[in-house]
Formats: sequence, structure tokens, C-alpha cells
Amino acid sequence: MSRVLIRLLLVQFIFAIALFVMGYWYWLLNFELAFFSALLIILGSFSGYRRMVKKRLGGTDIAENTDELILQKLEDPYDLYDDERDEEKVEIINPQEVNLADVVKEEKLRLKQNKQTLKKTIKSTPGIFSPWRFIPYIILVLSFIALNNNHILEIPAFLIGLGLGIASAVIIGKKWINGANS
Repeated sequence: MSRVLIRLLLVQFIFAIALFVMGYWYWLLNFELAFFSALLIILGSFSGYRRMVKKRLGGTDIAENTDELILQKLEDPYDLYDDERDEEKVEIINPQEVNLADVVKEEKLRLKQNKQTLKKTIKSTPGIFSPWRFIPYIILVLSFIALNNNHILEIPAFLIGLGLGIASAVIIGKKWINGANS
């Protein structure tokens, strides 16, 4: 991973030197602010979600905790493709015996039980509200506002910096994840 990081930063550094030598100061400033902000946002996201997944797994390997019932429930949550249907489950219902209000109440209860609870939502938010992710967002927004207020915002340079920052972060993140799994 360190080789990939060094190569990406070397390419970025060469681009920055070329802009500096040619006298495109504003382009350089726009590019650098956008590049590092995007890079830190994506890497912060990877880091936050990776910690959240490791915490939920409890440090164990995913393959060890695989349960066939859970996999079957994920693949066919409504038992649509189940070959072994119990005859007890299949009932012939007379339309005159059905109370529509009871059916609606039962369906509402079933849907309420399936909704995410506040507890589940709070468990998933540490990856979203990571300071390693929020601080670069603040830097990105404030740098955009500062560049625009000083009339030195160059949109093409800013977008190129964002694009290359995102691409670099994805490449680094893939190498980081693959290196951690092997």
C-alpha cells in the first residue's frame, strides 16, 4: 500500500510543481484544497465504516459466523422458493369468514416490527458521524467559500482536484482493505 500511496502523491506533486512553475497559482491552490479534502473525506469514510464493521464482528472472521439460516433468510426472505411447503401453512380461506379489519391490523403490526428501531439506527451512525469524515467536509466547504469570496475560485481546477482526490482515495482504500484482509 505504501508504494501506491507514494506513487499517487508523486504524481500529484509533479502536477503541483508544473502548475507552480507555469505560474498558475490559483489553479494550484484550488487543486490542492479540493484534492486533499476529497482524499481525507473518502479515507475517513473507509476508516469509520471499517471500525464499525470490526466492532460489530467482535474481531472474528466473517466465515466463522456464517449461519445457513441467516443466509437463507437473506436470499429468500418470504420463502417464495421453498420447495418444502407445509400443508399446515396453506389454508383455504373462505372470503366470507375473513374480517378485513383484523387482516389490516395484523399487517400493520407485522410492518411495525420490521421497521428499524432507534437502537439499530444509533448503532450504524458511528461510521457516518466520524470526526475523520466531518473535519475534511468542513475544510472542503470553507475552502470553497473562501476561494469564492476572494474571487480566486477556478471551477475546473477545483473539480479536477476533487476527481483526482476521490480516485486516489478509492485506490488507496482498496489497497488498504485488501492489505488488511490478507
